[in-house]
Amino acid sequence: MSVSDALSRVLAMPRALAESLVARTRAFRGASQGSVSVELILTLPLLLWALAATVVFYDGYKTRYHAQMAAQTVADIMSRETDLFTANYIEGLNDVFDFLIDSRFPTRLRVSSVIWDSANERNRLQWSYATRDLSALPEDTFELMQAGDLETLMAEFGEDGSFTFAGAGAQMPVSDLPDRIPPVLPGEALLLVEAFALWEPFAQVGVGQLRFTPVVVVRPRFAPWINFEGQEPVYPEADYEIAWTGSGNEGLPDPTDPTPEPTNPPVANRTYSFDDGVTSGLSRSTITAGGPSGSYLGPFGTETWTTPVTVAVDLQADHATANIAFDLLILDTWDGYANQYILPRGDTFTILMNGVPLSVDPFINYSQAPYDNARVSTGYIGNSTYRVSMTRTRTGSSFAGGGSNDQLWRVTLTIDNAPRTFSLGLSAGVDSAISDESWGLDNLTITASNVGTGTAAPFVANAANLLTADPHNRFNRYSGCPEYRIAAPWLTMTRADLTTGITMQRQASGGTSLSSCPNTGGWGYANASPSLVLNYDNQNVTSTYNGLQIRLNDGNSGYTCDTTLIIRDPNGQWYFNDDYTGWNAGVRMTNPPSGQYVIFIGTYNRGSCNTNLTIDRWTR
Repeated sequence: MSVSDALSRVLAMPRALAESLVARTRAFRGASQGSVSVELILTLPLLLWALAATVVFYDGYKTRYHAQMAAQTVADIMSRETDLFTANYIEGLNDVFDFLIDSRFPTRLRVSSVIWDSANERNRLQWSYATRDLSALPEDTFELMQAGDLETLMAEFGEDGSFTFAGAGAQMPVSDLPDRIPPVLPGEALLLVEAFALWEPFAQVGVGQLRFTPVVVVRPRFAPWINFEGQEPVYPEADYEIAWTGSGNEGLPDPTDPTPEPTNPPVANRTYSFDDGVTSGLSRSTITAGGPSGSYLGPFGTETWTTPVTVAVDLQADHATANIAFDLLILDTWDGYANQYILPRGDTFTILMNGVPLSVDPFINYSQAPYDNARVSTGYIGNSTYRVSMTRTRTGSSFAGGGSNDQLWRVTLTIDNAPRTFSLGLSAGVDSAISDESWGLDNLTITASNVGTGTAAPFVANAANLLTADPHNRFNRYSGCPEYRIAAPWLTMTRADLTTGITMQRQASGGTSLSSCPNTGGWGYANASPSLVLNYDNQNVTSTYNGLQIRLNDGNSGYTCDTTLIIRDPNGQWYFNDDYTGWNAGVRMTNPPSGQYVIFIGTYNRGSCNTNLTIDRWTR
């Protein structure tokens, strides 16, 4: 072989090698043969790990969920107590906790009563008890947590570092414990329930031992606070301001705002005294002499429930404020919400705009709280904001010629950004003949002011969610999560009125699951529309022995109408209750602030049913 041939073969070797590798790669890619035993040996460990990890992760998540649900159940049980807590009682609840989570691992409970320390602006312990030799919370827990000194706090639980309940780490509260405690009302204490579960995986899959620590905070339902046996009472403060985190009810029109002064001369000035017999623009023309100031329009009765007396209003301007005032005569034996004499809607008077209620007010023919109170109601209708006020100016005689005491109320209605034309409706829900229960109208005035300056209402209900009207008060109802800005009837009560209280029939209804409404909490079903807005005045009185009670009763322990109750208080805090007495819902409040309480009446199961709503006083 010549030198040139040898050199050519050497140069051709890389190319041949590359072609050989490509051919072998193609053959490997297309091959379908293999060794099952070899592949099994390679993949079996991974498959076994994946199977074990799936079971471990499932068991861990299931344990955490069951611990949380069991802790909520234990806290709910404790919230219903009124007597002193004892060691035996709380130890027994730990057994209940174990049963609920089907415990296969160590558990403990720690229960503490928490009040507010206004001087230092932090929570304070009344008492604390822990089960099965777990350490109670140290007295300075919240002081140390406020200072961020968790190291000192852990040292107070000992020096044991083991993963047992003797270990300091296992006994420590969660680091954000103060943030999980809602504002504490004056004169009250909250029950803080910490549950502990030390969970260990049955197989080592990369997840080690874990401590599950659900925390539940509840208000005692039937007492402002509950002490522990043998513990010297530490009384809650009763005269501090609350640092609320809620947004309050500023989304509602403020009923205390004065009517703004007109910015330009009024237009569309119309006055009816009815002494001259003029009734143009009104749907009824019946005039009666002998009223408190001469002739009046009326009397009218139960027929106006279906066919209201209407007034055609033309403001002669756009984006103006409508100012409407009149004297309302309540004649003879109105019965308010005295259930034995009335229809479910009560003996009530309704003001409507284009057929939609603005206010519904009950009246009674004798002096009784809260019927004597001046009334107010506000809300949004379309792009307008309205305010209704009623003040009684005369009572105690049959000045209209009936057989019982008559009443005279001065009514004012302002509608900001009112439509240019609309129909004002007046309607009564009485159930007797005109000779027994009726009403009249006098000294009606209609003016428009602030022409062109009206602004659209800040809230408009979603028309796509409109349901049928409420059968008891005819207010529009909407589907969805509870929305406190939707218009509803108002009721004005003072703290003194709670002694007498008031009961009215209401329809509980719900089509939206509260589980999808995170702001309200709770369960069951509700609609977006409130059933009532309670305009409450606490008269600057505080007490830890009685307070505001809002409760429902179907007359059958809730078996006929299983209700839920959702309330938004003046500070934007939500209250929920399912079973207060039997399956009837209810809520107690100690030292409730003055303002508007927006009440939603839902159902445990989807649907609707009738129940009685009572607002009165609870007493220890």
